[in-house]
Amino acid sequence: MKTKLLVVAIASVFTLGAQADYLGADHNWNNGSSAAKKSGKPVGIVKGVLEVAGISRNADNGNMVDPAFAKTSRPCPPFCIQPTEPFAPAAVETVTELDVIHAARDVANGDTSVLVVDARTPGWVKKGTIPHAVNVPFTKLNSKALAKDPMAVVDILTGTFGVKDMDGVLDYDGAKTLYLFCNGSWCGQSPASIRALLTMGYPQSKIKYYRGGMNDWKLLGLTVK
Repeated sequence: MKTKLLVVAIASVFTLGAQADYLGADHNWNNGSSAAKKSGKPVGIVKGVLEVAGISRNADNGNMVDPAFAKTSRPCPPFCIQPTEPFAPAAVETVTELDVIHAARDVANGDTSVLVVDARTPGWVKKGTIPHAVNVPFTKLNSKALAKDPMAVVDILTGTFGVKDMDGVLDYDGAKTLYLFCNGSWCGQSPASIRALLTMGYPQSKIKYYRGGMNDWKLLGLTVK
């Protein structure tokens, strides 16, 4: 019996030793967390950059994604995966978080030639949006809205997007460069708005599509307002 207990004790020691070697000397054995969480290692946007125009990443190394964006299997249709270039052959550029952050920085610095546009409905916007973005719901800027009340769409173009109405002819020379987004790569709201803009003749080079949307924004722990 004593021999058996000795064998068990020795086995336990070796098991703990193996776990310690695997987890490393910096593992916090008190709460099961890693040293990253304990020491709060910096979470930069890119190396050496922690904040841009009030936008940063959540500094908690143990932070988890917002449950509202944790769902993986929304029914398709309507929540189908968007292509990387859903507007081809139109030359609308698909952009990343860094591009949107730079655009938000430009807006914050007073650049009136750029606009970050949240194309979601107001209910979603209330849950949080990208700093320095303006809300133009896709319900007011899509093919149905264009067919129902084209002048209301023109009012958005002239009142918000920098387009000029020259006696019924739209002048896009001073049109803003738009960075449009919605909830993510499974969301069709901003693509619907972009298609309406293309129908209206908005310059393709001045339309940017942030495909990742709020899903990827929150996945990276970026600031929301």
